[in-house]
Amino acid sequence: MRRTLLSLFIISSISFASGEISFKKQREKEEREKLVQENKEIKVIKRNNNSVRNKIIEEAKKKLGSPYLWGASGSEKFDCSSFVQYVYKKAANLTLPRVAAEQAQFRPRISTVKKGDLLFFETMEKGRISHVGIYIGGGQFIHASSAYKQVAVSEFSGFYKEHFRWAVSVL
Repeated sequence: MRRTLLSLFIISSISFASGEISFKKQREKEEREKLVQENKEIKVIKRNNNSVRNKIIEEAKKKLGSPYLWGASGSEKFDCSSFVQYVYKKAANLTLPRVAAEQAQFRPRISTVKKGDLLFFETMEKGRISHVGIYIGGGQFIHASSAYKQVAVSEFSGFYKEHFRWAVSVL
């Protein structure tokens, strides 16, 4: 009986050790597969990122000519930050802070601007962010403009270039 127990112990030790080795190989295989899957997901996200950026621009352009109203937060009348908030929610299902100064701090600042990125301006000479727009490419951005009293496309030059402070990529 003692010999049988010893034999079972040796056999189970060998089986366990053998299982440990195959378990380790299985874990390594799963980790490799996970890395491959993550790389595929990164490529899909990058492709989808461009798709989402285009969708943001399309949604923003649908609102061209909509009336500007300071403090508005709806789907028909906008101030600059509610316009950005509306577009991102509608096009990308992303919820942004309500006011431009908070949106400017929502993500890290960026140095290279792409379509769909947010541009922040200090337009009131009070040392704080007071305006936001969405870059649409070609040196232009779309925003709810108090000067034009509507959602409009403006050139990133002159007044806006002088009052530009930084950009943020929400995506």
